[in-house]
Amino acid sequence: MTSIAARLGRLFETQRVVFWHDPAGEHTAFLEALDLPGVEAVRVQNNEFALKHRFLREEPETKFLVYRSGQVSEKTGNWLLDQELAWGVFSADKATLLRQDLGLDGEDVDEVVAAHEAFFADETLVVALKPRLAKGDGPLQVRAKMSAVLLEEKDHSLREITRRLLVEHASGKKGKHTASFDRLAEHDLDAYFWQGAASIYGYESAQPSMADFVLWLFTQASLRFPGQGTAVRNIRLDFESWRNDRRSQQAMQKLAEKVAQDISYADQIENRDFRDLLEDDVFPQTEQKIISALAGKVADRTISAGEVAEIVRKRKLNSLWYERYEAAYQGLETAADLITRLWTIDLSITSFDDGLTKYRTGWYVIDQRYRQFLHQASTLADRSDVLEHLREQIDRQYLARFLQPLGEAWSRQLDALTAWKSDVLRPQTKFFNDHVAPLHRKDRRVVVIISDALRYEVADELKSEINGQDKYSAVLDAEMAMLGVLPSYTQMGMAALLPHTTIGPTGKDDQVQVDGQAAGGAANRSKILAGVGGTAVKADDVLRNMNRDGLRALLQEHKVVYVYHNRIDAVGDKMETELNTPEAVAAALEDLKTLVRKLMNAYAGTVMITADHGFLYQEVKPADPDFVSEALPQGDEIFKQARRYVLGKGLKAAAALHTFTAAQLGLDGEGMQVQVPRANLRLRRSGSGTRFVHGGPSLQEIVVPVVKVTKKRTSDLSQVEVRIMAEGDKITTGQIVVRFYQEDAVTEKVQARTVRVGLYVDDVLISNQPELHFDRTSEDKRDRFQDVRLLLSREADEFNGRTVELRLEEPITGTTGWKTMPQKATYALKRSFTSDFDF
Repeated sequence: MTSIAARLGRLFETQRVVFWHDPAGEHTAFLEALDLPGVEAVRVQNNEFALKHRFLREEPETKFLVYRSGQVSEKTGNWLLDQELAWGVFSADKATLLRQDLGLDGEDVDEVVAAHEAFFADETLVVALKPRLAKGDGPLQVRAKMSAVLLEEKDHSLREITRRLLVEHASGKKGKHTASFDRLAEHDLDAYFWQGAASIYGYESAQPSMADFVLWLFTQASLRFPGQGTAVRNIRLDFESWRNDRRSQQAMQKLAEKVAQDISYADQIENRDFRDLLEDDVFPQTEQKIISALAGKVADRTISAGEVAEIVRKRKLNSLWYERYEAAYQGLETAADLITRLWTIDLSITSFDDGLTKYRTGWYVIDQRYRQFLHQASTLADRSDVLEHLREQIDRQYLARFLQPLGEAWSRQLDALTAWKSDVLRPQTKFFNDHVAPLHRKDRRVVVIISDALRYEVADELKSEINGQDKYSAVLDAEMAMLGVLPSYTQMGMAALLPHTTIGPTGKDDQVQVDGQAAGGAANRSKILAGVGGTAVKADDVLRNMNRDGLRALLQEHKVVYVYHNRIDAVGDKMETELNTPEAVAAALEDLKTLVRKLMNAYAGTVMITADHGFLYQEVKPADPDFVSEALPQGDEIFKQARRYVLGKGLKAAAALHTFTAAQLGLDGEGMQVQVPRANLRLRRSGSGTRFVHGGPSLQEIVVPVVKVTKKRTSDLSQVEVRIMAEGDKITTGQIVVRFYQEDAVTEKVQARTVRVGLYVDDVLISNQPELHFDRTSEDKRDRFQDVRLLLSREADEFNGRTVELRLEEPITGTTGWKTMPQKATYALKRSFTSDFDF
């Protein structure tokens, strides 16, 4: 009752007479107890003329509260009608009080209050509703805002209300509805929601429910929202918002999977050509169908690598499911490129140097693509076997069309070789003299990272990834590659990289010495490096145990630091783990990038990354013909026998083996000989792996990379520039197609750009907001155009005749937010009533 007294008090602040109608007489007792200073309370009891005479003539300054109970006569039967019209009538019924308290003045609002008593009886809900209401709100707006209050949504649009219901429905609660929907129903707002879904989205059902709405929604989407008119436009735009917005994306994916199962969507598209599905992305089974079809065509060579790349690019741009199947799509693209190379490569070799040149300037890419494909195929999100047939074809063709014929062609060059040297590659044994000593003489700090089994093709990938980081520059020049020592095993390769004059095996197992000193292990290598003011450390210590200050101290104390990294060889050179070689390479790349960053941040001047040797790798286990006879090797003394080399004395020649003296290989060791298998053959040896091998003379094993990394003081990364190619300045229909141009080709230092596009009036988005990926690497300008179709939302109807602005936004790094880009275009929105039917 205090609220009635307060309202009356506020009325008397601006007027002298207040009429109070109380038809039921329920406030009579309150009137008698009412105490309003300076106000005379009087009752209407067949004394209308006397009361009128009193407050108009006798007491024209006195404030009167004129209380009337019972029914009031209409029109001329009400003798106080003229005064009531002049002063207004106060009512204390609940609906009126609420309407007045909430500031509602729209038509038919009282019926909303009466129809939702439970809502308005809850003071917490009323308090939450009040600041949302605006002058002129009618029943539809009030109910929408009531729904938003119940669902604790800031936005009362049907789009956001439905988003909340879809997210909760996807959560898996049992029953017909969700907790939020039940809350709407509890306050008699469920019918209102379904009325909105019918009028705005076109969803109509005799028995509406969230489950039925979801089924209808995804069915319409799979049919590409057939029909015309505003409702089709509305549901299409809001569906796009629900699917693409991170708040609801996962829920929509879950719902899509459920609907696809319910309608047996996989069966529906079983016999459809995959090209007919390239515009669809509603259900994940579409991706599976496309991937499966592409895998078959790539394996059969009935599709070009270019077409595969373009299909993958479009799926990346347009499909909600791309991220889930990204590894499969990348594997397909890699496989298509690899197969094209395998079927067009010419493996002829005219000389020893010709083979070295061709491998490091092009052939290595085939090894790289093969490894990348295996890694991509093994990391599919759903562990699908969809690429298995393709995988078998890749393995077969890699061996038959590249690894085996290259090995044979290269072995023929080795047959006539009398000395292990090249005119196009410097020997690995000269690494320190060629690369470290010149900087050391200039008193510059040098760090050398030696990554065990960092094959040339892996170093190429590493170079590209380092160049993709801001301020870092990595160079892998083909002329900087080295001719690895033979035999190409760890102890020999590591020793070759140290400062030395002579190098050779000790005759004890696989041990190596330089200048008469043992070269195995970090301690021995540190002793040798100490002669040039250097030291040796393990990469694991740098990665895990040394902070920036510790590294700085290390680099200040030593002008030359060798960092020994072992990830690839540690995994590949074990029978139990050799099949994980592609994954080990991926991990090694991450290690090496981290090492470079840590060392550069500790003020390392120049960082060089190299290897002791490369490796041969095939996923298929070698068959019996891939091995040397069990009778080999033979000799007077055999100090070491591994899969790909033999160290000994008095070794007997054999057709399956190349035999070299230590002197021919540039090694010390009187009477010492080395044998290596021809081509890709393995020596028989129990207990060791056969897929990952090294020690032999293959190009993959003995072309050793050198990557030089420096760091700049200023940023050297940029993103491609994007230009809006606006055609026309008017929007006359419900959609507009806008063309964009990517100014630059994507390179290692010019990065791709993701852009979100939308039409705005002031700060109101009036269209869909698609994301575009400007990632073309082509130098041909014609390949760097792309179009986007923008569809106007129902909010656009309010702004006909206004200026519309096309805005571009890009992600804010490290956040989920977006920032506006400077590029803009403006249009005049001039739509006629017929534009509702141009969708």
